[in-house]
Amino acid sequence: LSVALSGTVLSRCPACARNFANIYCNNICSPDQSLFANVTRVVNRTAASGAPQLAVVEYQCFYRRHFAD
Repeated sequence: LSVALSGTVLSRCPACARNFANIYCNNICSPDQSLFANVTRVVNRTAASGAPQLAVVEYQCFYRRHFAD
């Protein structure tokens, strides 16, 4: 959903939309997140099953200049 919305907003620049989607997917799905992501804020929430959980609501990402460029 978030990627689709950004695609709509960035539709004037398909390359920008692809780059944004690539970074988003890398942040969310990478098995190497611990190498470049630092969780800075979590909140308590209740899962659909009723079990308590922690949810990440803020994080920092660190990329090398070459990747960012």
